[in-house]
Amino acid sequence: MANSFFQFKQFRIEQGNCGMKVTTEGCLFGALNLTPDSFKPSRILDIGTGTGLLALMKAQQTEAYIDAIEIDKTAFQQAKTNFKNSSWPNRLSVIHTDLLEFQPNDFYDQIICNPPFFQDNQLGSNSQKNKAIHNSNLSFEDLATSISRLIHPEKGIASVIYPEYEMGLFSQKMQERGFYVVADIKIHNQRGKPIFRRVKSFSQIKPELEIAEIFIIKEESGGYTDQFINLLKDYYLHL
Repeated sequence: MANSFFQFKQFRIEQGNCGMKVTTEGCLFGALNLTPDSFKPSRILDIGTGTGLLALMKAQQTEAYIDAIEIDKTAFQQAKTNFKNSSWPNRLSVIHTDLLEFQPNDFYDQIICNPPFFQDNQLGSNSQKNKAIHNSNLSFEDLATSISRLIHPEKGIASVIYPEYEMGLFSQKMQERGFYVVADIKIHNQRGKPIFRRVKSFSQIKPELEIAEIFIIKEESGGYTDQFINLLKDYYLHL
């Protein structure tokens, strides 16, 4: 059973009431460099925030104001508590809403999303967890259309994480909407193993240079790679 909380160096995630707990790939996604060094967002949107993990990591990294939306009421309340108890409550806001109904007053400079991706035939008995991890609640089409509607057209960058196959399908949807790839990170759970997850950033402005990296979480021996340790040392309590 997962712990009811996850303690980071600068914040704490209470997660007992969320369908999706803190995961290694979620932490990795939040810590990765997915934009050019010169990119300094002032408004960030976290789609499907769950515990609020990604929003809190961005609050630690930036000076931006961050909106987080969550369709599940219990997860929304959990994120609200995590934001309130953090060091950045004045820059963090969580909204209980469906993405398709979300109507902000302005565009976002950056959008981040760790979306559900499992198929319906893998549904389990936990309805809250199903909502968090199954893409029947947020299709590739809906996510791409929503990003197009919410991102700043002249400077915005949107970053998502998917398994390899699903990223190919989502990338096609973004390409159809006129987006270019700004960053492409291939994540391997262990050295020598197939791609575990893929992270991409998209923008409607063609980049001068695309960020392309291969990231390996663990060595063949099972220990964390230096690459992982260097990236997560500002967040993980025992690194």
